[in-house]
Amino acid sequence: MSGRSPPSPASQADALVSEIREQVALERRRLLDDAMREADAIRGRARDKARRQMRRAVEEMRESGQRRLAQVRAELETALRHDDSVRSLEVLATAWPLLRAALARRWDDDAAAATWMRAQLADARARLGPRGWLVRHPASASAARIAALRDALASQGAIEPSLRADPGLDAGLVVEVGGARLDATPDALLAIRPAVEAALLAEVARAAGRDAADE
Repeated sequence: MSGRSPPSPASQADALVSEIREQVALERRRLLDDAMREADAIRGRARDKARRQMRRAVEEMRESGQRRLAQVRAELETALRHDDSVRSLEVLATAWPLLRAALARRWDDDAAAATWMRAQLADARARLGPRGWLVRHPASASAARIAALRDALASQGAIEPSLRADPGLDAGLVVEVGGARLDATPDALLAIRPAVEAALLAEVARAAGRDAADE
């Protein structure tokens, strides 16, 4: 009875070596695949981290730029306010001494003085009523000026007003009723300095705006 002869030891050894070689190759490929996947994951995480760092850097630069821009804007606004304050002080320092002279010129002008008197007497009627006025006026007032004053009193419905020449007055009128008085002399008009300065600066600003519009 014939049969297959068993493999020789040499053949068995060759088969075992071949199997081991295949296993090693498979394990090497698996390790390489795992290493490549890990490398890809590491590169992905690195890219994500780099993107986050870049976004943070950009945001920080933007925020820093905005803060710097706000700081520069605040510095410019402060400088402009300082310049405006300096110019305002210069305007007031120049204009204030001229106001009294300007008021004197208005009082010397008959038409302007008539407007001045009518405005004051209208205010006096509203505040003090029409009766019992003592009206003090400059002692240097001409007959024509006194006549204009009487016309202004009549136009306001003043009832039996009394006139008194006051050598202490150079311009304007003082209306007295009992213990109340309404003073529209230059001294009184300029006494409320903050209000006068505010009105003066407002007029300067309006004039500057008109000049700019005309250019």
